[in-house]
Parts: sequence; C-alpha cells; structure tokens
Amino acid sequence: MRIHKIWIAGAGLLLTAAVAAGCDRKEDPAPTRVAPPSASSREPASATAASFAIADEGSATFLIDAPLEKIKGRATRFRGSLTMNPEQLGEARGQVDVDLATLETNTFDDEAKNAKQTEHSHNWLELGSDVDEKQRGENQWVRFTIRSVKATPSALSQAPETDGRRRVEISAEGDLWLHGVSVHETVKLAAFFTGSPEAPSELQITTLEPLALSLREHDVKPRDIAGKFLQGALEQVGDKIVDHVQVSLDFKATPSSKK
Repeated sequence: MRIHKIWIAGAGLLLTAAVAAGCDRKEDPAPTRVAPPSASSREPASATAASFAIADEGSATFLIDAPLEKIKGRATRFRGSLTMNPEQLGEARGQVDVDLATLETNTFDDEAKNAKQTEHSHNWLELGSDVDEKQRGENQWVRFTIRSVKATPSALSQAPETDGRRRVEISAEGDLWLHGVSVHETVKLAAFFTGSPEAPSELQITTLEPLALSLREHDVKPRDIAGKFLQGALEQVGDKIVDHVQVSLDFKATPSSKK
C-alpha cells in the first residue's frame, strides 16, 4: 500500500503522471526523439514591426485532474522573444520557453510530500542528476514555436482601451517541443498591451483556456534518477491517473533594446 501511495504522489505535475487510463499496462514504444528547435533569430518584417523579449519570471501552472487527487504545480522561469507589427498582429511570430528545472508541485499541504513529488516529476522528465548532461540540458526546456496567428482585432489600434491597456484575443498555432518530441498545438491567448498602440511599452499574455498536453505523446513515464524506466510502475498507477496535463500560462514581455 505504501509503494502504491508513493507512486501516486510521484505522479506530479506536467508530465509527472503515468500513462493514460485504459492503456494496456505495457511500456509503450518510445517516440522518436528529435533535437530541440534552435532559438529564433527572426528580424522584424518591416520598419513598423517590433521585437519583444520575454521576461525571465512568469507562471506556467499545471493540473492533472486525476480521480484520486488533483495534482498541481508550476514552473516559474521563462525566456524567448516575439516579433509583431501592432497594425498587423496576424504576422506575429516567436518562441516561448519554460524551464522545467523550476517545476515544483504543490499538491499537498505537507511540504515533504511536495518535495518528494517534485523529485519524482524531475526524474520522469529525465532531469535527474545522473542523466547525461547534454540530454538533461535539452530536457530542461519546453519550447513553443509560433507558426501562425489569428488575432481579434487584427490591429492594436482597433482594440478598446481599458485602464491603460488594450486587449487582443489570439489563437496561436505552432510546434510544442517537450522531452524530445515535437507536437503541433493551438493555444488560445489574451494579450494585454500597455502604452500607445504604435509602440507598446509592455505586453502581458495569459491563456484563455488551458492547453492539454499528453504524457504518452511526449514519452513521460516513471523513471529513476538516471532516466531509466521503472518496470512495474505503470501497473501500480494503473487507471488512477489521466493522460492529459492542463497547462495555463501567464508571462510578460517588453520591447527589446535596439543595438
């Protein structure tokens, strides 16, 4: 019984839970790993476009809405860049990275249980101290590369201003790279622009609805500190854990300084 509880506790946030309910309880073949995409160096498309640097601090919260418990946590370090033309927001492109090394779970009132669950979550993501240094460095970051954008309204000057900010709803399509696997995703966002519509001084972005990520698709499953799959762990968790993690984002960006 104690072993079972430990593994339930170990099924922590973003990718700490076991493979989906209804699986055949056999280890799935590992997806083909691909290298993380390189950081974008895309220059503004026109003189009226601007580059924004994503602030280091942000919030990526995670929820696994499992039958036995609500597994929760968050990561707090971001990086990346965005390029956009305030009058043609549909041309916006960029990359947003989240640092999984900052991932901590807060499922329990007991800090010791949260610390153990956090440790397990890092192992499942192959971030343990005995994992090859290069692979651990790659696994550390989740990267969303924006490929296309639909914005309402399409121009910032058309967005009504409230309390000094203009709100735009955005549907961003792109590639989410996580744990060596890239999956096409669509994220619905609200963007709040501070300052003049021609030259915003700050941009805050939040998810309008959580993004659902599949643990199975990204080959996230029970592992030890060296990243080795733990035989029998999936059987212990069984149908107690759902496959999808709900991810919500809240981060800021400011205009990049021009050289």
